Amino acid sequence: MTRWMLVLMAFLMPVAVSAETPPPPPDHQVLVEKYTAAFNAQDVTAMSNLMHSEIQWIMISGAKSEVATDGKDNMVRDMTSYFQGPTKVSSSLSGWSVNGDYVTVIETASWQNSKGERQAQSATAVYQIMDRLIRRVWYFPEQKAK
Repeated sequence: MTRWMLVLMAFLMPVAVSAETPPPPPDHQVLVEKYTAAFNAQDVTAMSNLMHSEIQWIMISGAKSEVATDGKDNMVRDMTSYFQGPTKVSSSLSGWSVNGDYVTVIETASWQNSKGERQAQSATAVYQIMDRLIRRVWYFPEQKAK
């Protein structure tokens, strides 16, 4: 009996190992990763190349939503202005979920305040992908990050 158990385990071992290997990230996840990398590099041109011409950035607050930026030209203008500010912010992504054309992620932004202390906040964001470009982003209220 013990010998048969060992033989069975030997056959099942490769299945168990392959089941633990995560699949490669979907194309939509890669798009959001590239957009965030361009943001971290403050590369508005690279960000622009990943934006749909009708991109919208929508802020969610309680039961209300507000379109903060509407259209690619406006988004490029807003990001250019943002990057000219004194604070260098970088973002990291976690908590991924991809459902069709929607990517949900937790974005954690970090920066140093005027005293040199690290600050961070996170927010849930939902990206809608259309024609392999970012069409809409719904951004939920920020939470203090650790």
